[in-house]
Amino acid sequence: GAVAWEGSLIAWSNDTGVKIFDVQTNQRITFIDRPKGSASADRAACHLHWESASLLLIGWADFVKIAQVRERPAREGVPAQRYVEIVAFFHTDFLVAGLAPMGDL
Repeated sequence: GAVAWEGSLIAWSNDTGVKIFDVQTNQRITFIDRPKGSASADRAACHLHWESASLLLIGWADFVKIAQVRERPAREGVPAQRYVEIVAFFHTDFLVAGLAPMGDL
């Protein structure tokens, strides 16, 4: 599987999907399923890339997901909590061989 670090966040993949964990708070933030219908990890590796401190690019077989880490504010005795929202998801006509940001065009 793939592994990618950004600050206190670590993302890693296995055969079933991607997990994101915060090592500072020692809490699992989320699990993102491998796209249905995508090739297994032994046939098409998962690729992970942190574009920023809160934006994770996930490439798996011929699918791309973009995950945004967000934070719910603290309230009455409940500390702030991070969560993930998939802000984009698309299918390609080719296998994803890697991911990198394009920067300002």
